[in-house]
Amino acid sequence: MRISELMTRKLITVAPDDTVEGAVRLLRQRGVRHLLVMNKGRLVGILSDRDLKRAMDPGKPKKKLLNLGGLFFLLEPILIREIMTSNPVTIDADASAQEAAEVMVAERFGALPVERNGETIGIVTETDLLRHFARTGAERAPEEKKANPRKRRS
Repeated sequence: MRISELMTRKLITVAPDDTVEGAVRLLRQRGVRHLLVMNKGRLVGILSDRDLKRAMDPGKPKKKLLNLGGLFFLLEPILIREIMTSNPVTIDADASAQEAAEVMVAERFGALPVERNGETIGIVTETDLLRHFARTGAERAPEEKKANPRKRRS
């Protein structure tokens, strides 16, 4: 199956100069784990929930902090451009699900932006691929059960 048949077409995007605080809100509202970072209609990065967790690590502040009696306050916002993955790896819309899975496993990615003719048209996530492989595996399952019956444990 082609990625174009599995991908999510409705893009949830942010801009490089948006704040991390706004990105966190957007991730929660939309129930997703990846945001595409677009600048003037062009893909410039990807932001994952893992990027946000790293940015919020109190042990590694990237901005000036104000310490008031043991409470720390960020004095300036963290911008998406500071923590995003720039120039993300993409996959062509005509690539197969298998090809996408191989890239994602090899690179340890949770999602890949999907392009056609240089234009970002979607995103494919590990959930999309798992859903696809579970469905195709379920279709083959009756034949495999006949060939390899499993014994039930008591």
